[in-house]
Amino acid sequence: MKKAIIFAVLIILLLTAFPASVFAAREGWIDFEDVQIGSYCVIDADTGQVILEKDADRRRANASTTKIMTALLLVEDSHFDPDRLLTVSGQSLYFMDPNSARIKGLNEGDLLKTIDCLAALLIASANDIARVIAQNYGGAYGAVDQERRNDASYSQELFVARMNERAQELGAVNTHFTNPAGFDEADQSHYTTARDIALIAAEAMKHPLIAHICSMRYYRMPVNSQHEEAWWGTMGNSNALVIYGKDYFESRYYERYTGVKTGTTPQAGMCLVGSGDTNDGRHFICAALGIVPAPISSSPFLARAIPVSAVMEEAARIMGVPEKEPQDLLAIPIVENELPAPLETEPEPEPEPTTEYLPDPSIGEDVFFTGGIGQTKPSILILAAVGLLAVIGAIVAGIMALLIYVKKHRKNVFEARDKSRKER
Repeated sequence: MKKAIIFAVLIILLLTAFPASVFAAREGWIDFEDVQIGSYCVIDADTGQVILEKDADRRRANASTTKIMTALLLVEDSHFDPDRLLTVSGQSLYFMDPNSARIKGLNEGDLLKTIDCLAALLIASANDIARVIAQNYGGAYGAVDQERRNDASYSQELFVARMNERAQELGAVNTHFTNPAGFDEADQSHYTTARDIALIAAEAMKHPLIAHICSMRYYRMPVNSQHEEAWWGTMGNSNALVIYGKDYFESRYYERYTGVKTGTTPQAGMCLVGSGDTNDGRHFICAALGIVPAPISSSPFLARAIPVSAVMEEAARIMGVPEKEPQDLLAIPIVENELPAPLETEPEPEPEPTTEYLPDPSIGEDVFFTGGIGQTKPSILILAAVGLLAVIGAIVAGIMALLIYVKKHRKNVFEARDKSRKER
C-alpha cells in the first residue's frame, strides 16, 4: 500500500513539473481520414522514399501538371538560354475552348524571352506558352531550327517525344504525353500516375530556377516593342499552398510550401502537385490527381489545396518531423535593430587587485545567468539554493504527512473491525 501511494505521488509530481508539450490538432481543417483524392503519392524528394500513397500506379489524365515535365525538358535542353527569344506561332494561339488558360494579348510573331515563358508556363499555366516553348525548343522551328524547317507542329511533336523519353529515364514508366500543356485526349492517350508525376516533380525541383518560379505568387511579362503597357501580361499563381502559405494552413510540420503545379481538365478533375520544406530540412512532394475539393465555392484554388495539405501533414507526422506552433497571421514581425558601431574610447585602466570572488575562465558562462556566473552575487546563489531545498523539503513533508494519515486511517479501520467482532 505504501509503495503504491508513493508511486502515485511521484507520478503526480512528475506530471506537474513536466507538463506534456502536445500541440492541439488543426482545428476546423479536413482530417486526413476524411480526405477524398483519387490517387496520391508523397515522396521524400531527396531520397525518393515513398512515404504515403493511394492508388499511386493508376493511369490517369493529369491536366496541367504535365507542364512540370515541359519545364524540366526546357531547362535541361543544351540550347537553353534564359535570354533566348522565342517566336509565337499562329498555331500556338488557336484553342477550341475560349476559357483555356493563356496570356491574353499575345499575337503571332511576338518575340518573348525564354525566362519569361518559363514563368508564364509555371505561374499562369499558360497553354499557349507551353506550345511556344515546345515549338521553339523542339528543333524545327523558331529559336532552335538548325535545318531551317520552320515547322511549328513538327517541332512540337519532337519536343513531346523527348518528354516521353525523359519520363522513362526517370522511372516514370506509366506515363505517356501527347502534348506539352496537358490537354485531354479523346482516346485517353495522355496520362501519368501519381507516383510518376511525383518523380518528375522531384527532378524538376532540383533546378533552382524552376524551384524559384514555382514558389512565386505573381509575375508580369516585361514591356517590349510589341507590348508597351506594364500590365499587358499580368499573372497569378493558382497553387493555394504558395498563395496563402504554411501559416494560413496552420501547418505544424512545414517551414514553407514551395510549389509545384496545379491542373484541371474534365478527364483529370482537380490536380495539384504540392511540395514543402519540413521543419527538419527535408523536402516532401505530394502528387494528387482527382481531388475532391473542400466545400468552399468562393475559392476553388483553396478548396483544391486543403485536402493536399492534410495529406502532406500526415506524411510529415509519419516521418517524425518535429512540430512547431504555427505563427499567428496577425502577429507583427519583430525586426531586430542593428547594433550601433562601438565608439572609440580610451583603453580602460588595469583593474586594481581585489579579494572579491573571481570566476574561473575555464568554466565559461552559465546559460541561466546571461551575464555569466561571475557577475552573479554569491548571496543570490545561496538564496536560490535555500529556496530549492525548501521546495524539496515541502514535497518530502507532504509525502510523509500523507503516509502518516494513511497509516492512522488503516489503524482506525482495523480497530473498528475488531470492536465490531467483539460486540458480536
